[in-house]
Amino acid sequence: MRVLIIGGSHGGIATASHLKKINPSVEVIIIEQSSVVGYIGSSLNLYLEKYVEHLEDCRTTSPSELLTMGINVMINTRVTKVVPDKKQIEIVMKDEAVVIKDVLSYDYLVLAMGSSQYQTSFSEEAQSKITNYKSLPQAKAAAETLENCQKVVIIGAGLIGFELAESLSRLNKQVILLDRMNRSLFRYFDDEITSILLKELPENVELYLNSNVQKIEVDANRKFKQVVINRDTVITGDALIYAINPRPNIELIADLIDLNHDGTIKTNEYMQTSDPAIYAVGDLVSVCFSQTNTSSYIPLVTNAYRTGIIAATNILLDVKIPFPTVQRTVVSQLFSHYLGSTGINESEAPYFGFDVLSVSKTYRQSSLIQSDPYFEITLKFVFERNTKELLGAQLLANHESTLELINTLSALVTKHTTLDQILTMDFYFNPKFSNPLHFFNDLALEGILKLNK
Repeated sequence: MRVLIIGGSHGGIATASHLKKINPSVEVIIIEQSSVVGYIGSSLNLYLEKYVEHLEDCRTTSPSELLTMGINVMINTRVTKVVPDKKQIEIVMKDEAVVIKDVLSYDYLVLAMGSSQYQTSFSEEAQSKITNYKSLPQAKAAAETLENCQKVVIIGAGLIGFELAESLSRLNKQVILLDRMNRSLFRYFDDEITSILLKELPENVELYLNSNVQKIEVDANRKFKQVVINRDTVITGDALIYAINPRPNIELIADLIDLNHDGTIKTNEYMQTSDPAIYAVGDLVSVCFSQTNTSSYIPLVTNAYRTGIIAATNILLDVKIPFPTVQRTVVSQLFSHYLGSTGINESEAPYFGFDVLSVSKTYRQSSLIQSDPYFEITLKFVFERNTKELLGAQLLANHESTLELINTLSALVTKHTTLDQILTMDFYFNPKFSNPLHFFNDLALEGILKLNK
């Protein structure tokens, strides 16, 4: 059996490695148009803060590592056409001045082309002045641009924009964050969390909310000069960065298989497309979000890996495994704070038809005996009013170790856990390491008391 995978993305790598784990005799070939596989998109901030020496280091694997697993990798190779009727793809390989065209056949084809930061309705000239940085070539160009800039304007005040803003602020750049929404980080965090973060923004970071970019203007040398936002407010800068969530790369197969209204590839719960021999994974697909039974586009590395594992399992095994719901679990470090979010937030709950309440509390003592004057964690539970089921949770803390709590909360949301169950849940107690009543037990009690008022 031969399985071809178009794209050396996280989803493609997960599919390939899991195929070989299930059946080492399966022929697996990854076709990647660049020279790097497993690149971590939008990781420019890791390079700027010197976590990695080279942008090429921002990857989860390499062709040589994949080869040791028996996975064939064709880099610098572009798929030009998919021919489902013949179960073939047409490719073009480039090695300096040499161009080779070829045709590969497959038993199964896995689409893993990933995503790109898409542009807006600005003019072609205006769009050319926007700096993207999701792909490796874009990140290299962006790093060179930012090195010579002092004032940077970022479109998008979500996690992507904020993480870059923090990196630039550490380099003593002046940063302007713009967002059309009425609050920042709206997809993941509610006001109880973001208000704490925003109080401690460094002086060289400014935030403009409810701000639609109406025009991008250039100077006499055709370089970016300024943006005009609502009410003719002008924001000047040396560079304009686009930090909006990406969209799937579907151009290759847009006319061959069924698509969803949001531009993602339509799959069944086994990651199979409208063509039974073609599967799609990673940033190309939508997934079922939390308890909403709603398909949502959530382009996270964790989802890419899971879709790849599900696709590989269902290609090779007779017992099919459906893709589970996802909780959109994320963590980040922003301006000395560690943040985590999972499940539904309070602001979006009504859009999914949920009647929710929430409770939040700040804790400043990590254990009964040992006192840490710097310890502080704020937790928020979002729960359904009638059933008391936990639908989502958020945290903000000043200790990295607390981030692991969000994984536990994700599991609690996944298992439809109620406040009553969390209140009586069995957590360890040791006076050197914890309090008699765990944070979750205590916050669940606060929620139950709020319901009974």
